[in-house]
Amino acid sequence: MRRFSAIIFLLCTFALAMSAQHIQRNYHDRSMSDVLIDLDKASKRYKISFIYNELEDFTVTQNVKTANIPDAIRKVIGFYPIQMTVGDSLITVECMRKSERKLIGRLIDNHNLPVEFANIQLLNPKDSSFLCGGVSNANGDFVIPCQQKQALMKVSFVGYKTICKLVPIARIGNVRMQANSYLLKGVTVEAARVVEKVDRQIIFPTKEQVKTASNGYDLLDNLSLPTIIVNRAERKVLSLKGGDVQIRINDVKASMQDVLALQPDEVTKVEFINVPGLKYGDSNLDAVINYQVRRRYAGYVGGVSTMQGTKAGFNNSDGYFKYNVKKSEFSINYSFSYRSVEERSYESLGTYHLPTGETLHRNYLGYDSPFLYTTNNVQLGYNLSEPDKYTLNVRLNFYNHNSPVRGMNQLYQESGKANQYLQNNRKMLEQIPSLDIYYSLNMPHDQNLALNLVGTYIGTDYQYRMREYTFNKSPDESVKNAPLTDYSYDATGRKRSLIGEGTYSKNWKLMALSVGGQYNISHTDNIYVGSSNADTELKYSNLYLFTQLQGQQKWFSYQVGVGATRSSIHQGENGYSKWLFRPQVTLQAKASDHLSFKWSSKITSDIPSLSDLSELRQYSNSFEARDGNSGLKPFTGYNNTLSASWNIPLMSVYLEGNWTYYDKPIATSILPEKREDGSYLFVSKPENQKSHDYKHLLLTPEVHLIKDHLDLNLMCEYQNVKTKGLDYSHEFNYFSYGAEIRYMTGNWNIGYGAYKVEKSFWGEKTNGGEPTSNLAVTYSYKNWQFGVLGLFVFYPHGCVYKDELFNKYVQQKNKVRLADQGNMLVFAASFNFSHGRRYHTGSRKLNNSDRDNGIR
Repeated sequence: MRRFSAIIFLLCTFALAMSAQHIQRNYHDRSMSDVLIDLDKASKRYKISFIYNELEDFTVTQNVKTANIPDAIRKVIGFYPIQMTVGDSLITVECMRKSERKLIGRLIDNHNLPVEFANIQLLNPKDSSFLCGGVSNANGDFVIPCQQKQALMKVSFVGYKTICKLVPIARIGNVRMQANSYLLKGVTVEAARVVEKVDRQIIFPTKEQVKTASNGYDLLDNLSLPTIIVNRAERKVLSLKGGDVQIRINDVKASMQDVLALQPDEVTKVEFINVPGLKYGDSNLDAVINYQVRRRYAGYVGGVSTMQGTKAGFNNSDGYFKYNVKKSEFSINYSFSYRSVEERSYESLGTYHLPTGETLHRNYLGYDSPFLYTTNNVQLGYNLSEPDKYTLNVRLNFYNHNSPVRGMNQLYQESGKANQYLQNNRKMLEQIPSLDIYYSLNMPHDQNLALNLVGTYIGTDYQYRMREYTFNKSPDESVKNAPLTDYSYDATGRKRSLIGEGTYSKNWKLMALSVGGQYNISHTDNIYVGSSNADTELKYSNLYLFTQLQGQQKWFSYQVGVGATRSSIHQGENGYSKWLFRPQVTLQAKASDHLSFKWSSKITSDIPSLSDLSELRQYSNSFEARDGNSGLKPFTGYNNTLSASWNIPLMSVYLEGNWTYYDKPIATSILPEKREDGSYLFVSKPENQKSHDYKHLLLTPEVHLIKDHLDLNLMCEYQNVKTKGLDYSHEFNYFSYGAEIRYMTGNWNIGYGAYKVEKSFWGEKTNGGEPTSNLAVTYSYKNWQFGVLGLFVFYPHGCVYKDELFNKYVQQKNKVRLADQGNMLVFAASFNFSHGRRYHTGSRKLNNSDRDNGIR
């Protein structure tokens, strides 16, 4: 009987709990009258009584999660001078201070963010005696009834300078509060411009940096982040350390169009993640740059921009439009790029050592050959979001790349032989539609679940034309004869891929946990017809799992995690399946308010590319060819980085030392292969070598010569690289340096940057990048920006890319020259427009994409 009574009691209790009303609302900048009407409609028991006009001026920005209507009303009232009386079935709400006049305004900080819970006092102007007061809400709004016509307003809040000024009792608009120097759970510079975290720097853009920028690339360039170079003309972000840089907006991986459509005045802060964690899943990342943005919740925003070069064919044009209504955002982005170069040549000077002991000297002298391509990119988007609850984002992308001309014609010279003319041209048409669906759900107790699904189709049509002719007076005369050899082929590629990812995160006061996984599956079918005939069908799958814990204890911060990858690639009966583990740990110690030290150690894994795995021979000429290798295996890297960051108001210094060791890395081997006629063919083939040992030391001081106006950035780097192959061993040393100076005043932004050519070393080859010597002058007027960019300034002969090969059989010095890009001026103009209030979308945690077609 007791057991039966207990069960009845529990069932009744459960029924009462289930029948209790639960209120969940999210209000943003809503009038108190509208909020009470909404709660009245939601109430099952109470009728809410109030005078509409009396409460209309009070605004509510509040996330309400309560068990009953009275608690919900108490929460939205907050610190307003409003009282509530609760009866059996009636709730009366009224203003305690009856007055026809009200002081109405909004408190914001230097970055246009609302200042919440600030104390506002109204004092008598004659004797400073207290009249009345109030507190700002989550949106910075305050409403204070007062009978006076004017009063002395005193505003105070921890970390901000106290405001004291005479104001009329009316609507006074925004009131800006100036930040003091103070600590925000990290090493902070004056005005909270930079905050150091265990894996990142958090940068708050200054007013001048925002004012002189028209898009996300401009703003990032103005910030002058250490180790980061921004190429405004090419819309690229590069790392001085040679790895990849990923751009995100509100935690979602952003496309070029997304960054161009970014409104600088909507950026609240920029996170420079210089130690990317395991959740990013890419071991080649040097940095992640994440813009934190407040978007609109009503109205529209749009813009157009263009860049036009004066010498070579050069144009970048873009347009975007976003329309917001209630919880939805509709968007469209379009970008177009055009490049046409006439004075492009490729030169190669080579020495070849035959197994017989004979040495040959072969020179390939470049003729000016045309180079042309266009890209079109369209992105349609829909976002449905209720802040602090959920976010649904759907994006449909279409990317088109058309390169009808990519010539590389040469005169071949070898002592004792007749000269030959090499005619080389490539054409490629690539079309990539993709669908990206993302969903994020915020759960109680600071938990989040994020899901992402991306489907991609890549269609590629590729033509390779390579013919050798006996040289006769000129290239035009030479091609009139029959070719000596023809290594031309056509390739058709079709790839389908599906990427699914999910992550779960839980935050505590001083600790955060993230766990997740990603599964990527693709099928690639590339058909080669011509001098090379093959059907390379590749099946690829990749499973990635990770868990990561991050926390802070006073002056010490940490991030630890482990990832596991199972990669599987098969071409017919050849291929591999292998598990790879990726532990990572990052520790940060704060020595003082301005100095911090950071140590990071991780194990990475790299897999072969699809093109390297294709068992296919391709001829560069009658003397050289390249093979694929389906027997390639993934390789492991061990990375250790120690850095120091010192920040004071007029100067910041970043110092980094890194040691990375790769075991059995994939690099090119070159071996002579004897043919039936007794001649030799030099065959390049990717193979797993012995080791790659890389050390570097990087120093990047930044001096604020005139605060918020004139900045000078310096960079110097030393590299030491040791490579060991199956039959070789090399050591390389290289020192590079550079500087940037930027002046911002009023609507003007003037900057110049020059860097010594960066070099990378891998296997037996050194690769040189392009020289940097760029000038930018921009002027902003209201919604317009006009600018002039100077590319490769002081390089009258254009841009030159150099690489060298140090193989025991083949030594080469290669040079690609783009003559008509030297001292090139680019004129730029942009116009942005907007209307309406801001729209807050939830931060997206995941994003995936696929652009690897596998063709070579």
